[in-house]
Amino acid sequence: MSTCQSRDAEVGYNLPLHIGALFIILGVSASACAVPIIALSIPQLRIPPKIHFGFRHFGTGVLIATAFVHLLPTAFVSLVDPCLPPFFNKDYPALAGAIALAAVFMITTAEMIFSPGRSLCSGPTSDDPQELRAFSSPHRSSLTTTRLANDDEGTPASGTPQFGRTRSGRSHSIMRNVERRTNLSCADERLPATRATDDCTAFGAPVCHSMDTQTSLDEKEMKQQRKKLLMQCALLECGILFHSVFIGLTLAVSVGSEQVILLIAIAFHQTFEGLALGYRIAAVGWKPKAIQPWLMALAYGCTTPLGQAIGIATRDLYDPGSATGLVVVGSFNAFSAGLLSYTSLVDLLSEDFLSDHSWRTLRGNRRIIAMSLVFFGAFCMSLIGAWA
Repeated sequence: MSTCQSRDAEVGYNLPLHIGALFIILGVSASACAVPIIALSIPQLRIPPKIHFGFRHFGTGVLIATAFVHLLPTAFVSLVDPCLPPFFNKDYPALAGAIALAAVFMITTAEMIFSPGRSLCSGPTSDDPQELRAFSSPHRSSLTTTRLANDDEGTPASGTPQFGRTRSGRSHSIMRNVERRTNLSCADERLPATRATDDCTAFGAPVCHSMDTQTSLDEKEMKQQRKKLLMQCALLECGILFHSVFIGLTLAVSVGSEQVILLIAIAFHQTFEGLALGYRIAAVGWKPKAIQPWLMALAYGCTTPLGQAIGIATRDLYDPGSATGLVVVGSFNAFSAGLLSYTSLVDLLSEDFLSDHSWRTLRGNRRIIAMSLVFFGAFCMSLIGAWA
């Protein structure tokens, strides 16, 4: 087994430059993450919506590239280094991928357990028609039956319910439609707001009482959406913060020309990543004087400088090329890659481009432009991966 190479001790350690780099990265990281929060918190700035739109989708590409270009490859390089024991580079060279996969499963399990939408909808647990009928309340069944009858007959969505138009033999097919569609999502079960008054008048007091709960249901849905966005931000920040410490450590122990190149690359890296995270934090919909978004921006801004400070203080003890350094950095980078890849692909890219909501709000040229911005963000971050 070969031994790990220590860093070149002949090259002098430029302490003033490292201290200056710490403050440069602190300023770049904190400001990049805080700018989107400031822009959305101060309406007087009048930031055009197109700017928010652009940085949102650009940031999605940045986060995807961070996972697949910056973190996962460096995790494999670290964990298959020839200086490590044979288990890492011969017996199981796929360890980095296994750690990333474990992170994906952990996040999936955590989202299932703590998902804010877990109790939003309730419905029957099987396709048994009797259970479906039992699940449907009387007024919901009548409303849904009438709506399906009207839809099948071609009645406009904004029209009032029509009665007595069902032809002979239609009741059985309508009932099957009701049974099939009862277990739809909560949003699809509720009637459009424009028909609430007409339906309430037509069907009487029981339905009026049901319509009165529409506002509370909408508020509950908004709270669930906010919790979902907050969970996404928390997962993104965890994945980013884990590897940010080691980025700072790597920069703090670099010497010579490598230090300057790495400083420039990490400055761009922190800028793009900070903007991406900042716009996701700002989109949660915080209260006007909420302190949480500023704390999240501060945590991102301080993590890499914290790693630099640790590296400067332990520059004679910590060696990223040692066996311990390679295993620790490789494992944390693989875990962070799993976090970011899942969150950026499932919670961001899929939500923005593949969900039903996206097909209603992101159409035509807007969809093409948004996808192009994702590609451009991924390209820019991938380019930086050649140096950092």
